[in-house]
Amino acid sequence: MDNRMKIILAAVIVVLLILLILTCVKLHQQKKMITFLTTQEKRKKTQDRIQWESGEAEELRLLRKRMELSTLQEQINPHFLYNTLDSIRSRALMDGQTEIAQMTEILSRFFRYCISNSDRLVRVREELNHIQDYYYIQKYRFEDKLDMRIEVETDEIYDYYLPKMTLQPLVENAMIHGLEKSAKKGRIDLHIFLANERLVILVADNGVGMNPEQLASLNERMSGQMYEAGRKGSRHSGIALNNVNARLKLTFGEGSGIHYRSMEGEGTDAVVTMPVVDVFARVRYEEKSQI
Repeated sequence: MDNRMKIILAAVIVVLLILLILTCVKLHQQKKMITFLTTQEKRKKTQDRIQWESGEAEELRLLRKRMELSTLQEQINPHFLYNTLDSIRSRALMDGQTEIAQMTEILSRFFRYCISNSDRLVRVREELNHIQDYYYIQKYRFEDKLDMRIEVETDEIYDYYLPKMTLQPLVENAMIHGLEKSAKKGRIDLHIFLANERLVILVADNGVGMNPEQLASLNERMSGQMYEAGRKGSRHSGIALNNVNARLKLTFGEGSGIHYRSMEGEGTDAVVTMPVVDVFARVRYEEKSQI
């Protein structure tokens, strides 16, 4: 097999691994949601403050069973994937293909972050590093049609905490729903700042936007959603986004979550509001962030 064929083979493997990684991310989120749903059923029996209607309880049980079946697929040895990526990277370096080597290195790092379950709350710095890896991978898809700018208001924000895998679904949603259908060059601005002693995350895109009816429907779903994460929907239905919103509300209360602003033809802003969580406050919220 000549070098050209080896490179083509490596590229094909990389593409397949990207698809596998994205699938694993969704399955990982589903597995966490099962824990959440199970906890809520236990709380139903012990806490008077949570009032469940019989229909909702039945739907909850069916949803959990469906998700348990999905997680049966998550029988993957991550070390095999890491070793495969390392092998592709080494061969690419031997053949002088530094771009392929860099991509596989980033994929390996991206994959490790997605499936690791060591921390429920992570530093803003870690989430931003993950988003930069995600952006690099997506640049292969969008090429020069996508730019992303990250702006953090103060250095102290880098050491605040937020639920793991909060930023990627926001950015991914902006790409899928905002930029894929737009003919102009896409741009995503990620801005993190403090307002009224709360942490605000703004993800803005210059995509197709939403009409008033779509915007109102989305915000209504976001504002009332705490126990609806993981519902089955169409392709790119925003299940991961729903999970993020539900986790924010469960961890920090109803005052936290995602709110959207949009204008059709101009773009969309996703605004996340949550408390400021430093290293001391982290302990108070850590138990609530199990999902």
